[in-house]
Amino acid sequence: MTAPILITERLTLRPPQEADFEAFAAFCASERSKWVGGPSDRDKARTIFNGYLADLASGHPSYLHIVLSETGVVIGRAGIRRADQPPEPEIAYSLYADQHEGHGYATEAATAVRDWAYDTLGLHTVVSYIEPENAASQAVASRIGARPDTNAPRWDKHPNLIIYRHRAPEERS
Repeated sequence: MTAPILITERLTLRPPQEADFEAFAAFCASERSKWVGGPSDRDKARTIFNGYLADLASGHPSYLHIVLSETGVVIGRAGIRRADQPPEPEIAYSLYADQHEGHGYATEAATAVRDWAYDTLGLHTVVSYIEPENAASQAVASRIGARPDTNAPRWDKHPNLIIYRHRAPEERS
């Protein structure tokens, strides 16, 4: 599988590039990363970033960087976590800085990833694992049609997460 480039009305979701590392490392060091296991130091950020690159190079879905198409600024990440990490393939998304919240960017990016997961990758089910306190991510999942699924298999590593199930295209009409 070639790493995708997803284009939306305002965003380009593309594979991470080495020039993106500084924005990613700043996110990892910030309090904003608390929902994804952070804050983390620069070495840990480098390990994570290199993992994304390796996943994409080996043909696995991974995170793409969210880029404002008009300016070329990297504002976050969105993508599919491999199914061998949590129990099911996961749509995950993070914006790197507070100033990018409230513009619909996470919703736009998550929608593009969901559609790619079903339409191009041919996945039959996709979820988002969300911390109970992360109201912003829960709102994004709800806006794109996902609903809490109390019957979904729990992720042993993170048993308290709320699991949002993203509806397949035929269920969204």
